[in-house]
Amino acid sequence: MGNVIFKVADIIYRFVALNLIWLLFFLLGLGIFGFMPATVALFAVIRQWIKGEKGFKLFKTYWHYYKADFIRSNLIWLIFVAVFYIVYVNYQFVGFYYDESIQFYIYLIVFVVAIFVLMAFVNVFSIMAHYKFKILEYIKVASGMVIFRPFNTLLQLFWLFVYYLIAVEWPKVFLTLGVSVLAFVLMSTNYFTFKKYDN
Repeated sequence: MGNVIFKVADIIYRFVALNLIWLLFFLLGLGIFGFMPATVALFAVIRQWIKGEKGFKLFKTYWHYYKADFIRSNLIWLIFVAVFYIVYVNYQFVGFYYDESIQFYIYLIVFVVAIFVLMAFVNVFSIMAHYKFKILEYIKVASGMVIFRPFNTLLQLFWLFVYYLIAVEWPKVFLTLGVSVLAFVLMSTNYFTFKKYDN
């Protein structure tokens, strides 16, 4: 019983520590430039955990991944920001440019596109943690996963919704564990897909 409690406590400690490190590096990049490299590094460290690697220094390993992908991840971030902005502008213009009789269908199309872009963005972190591609290849592969792995996409959407509810209802819990645990769930979902295609 004591061994089980120790293991559970160790797992919680690692997720809390990783969450704090993510926040530190997020702030280190002044927020807007720290989000992508901090999150990619988070997924990369979690990937090592999933692979069963032990004994590596958490902070040193995190710093390595953060530096390695700082520029590349921020370039991808800028591309997605531009795409999200285009989707938002189209959403805003629906009421001005389309007749009321078809607005619902246009909104539906914009919503589907927004979900597609969101899930491609979510996949990018796992892909960057696992592969080394050129910038546009990351986006291409992430988009392909949304289309060709629909079960994974629906599962990830479900978890995003669950974590949104947790963030709203228990914000302190989310701030303590939320980012690292969510990254673990998303990385786990994609890791076995990666292994299948790697083999």
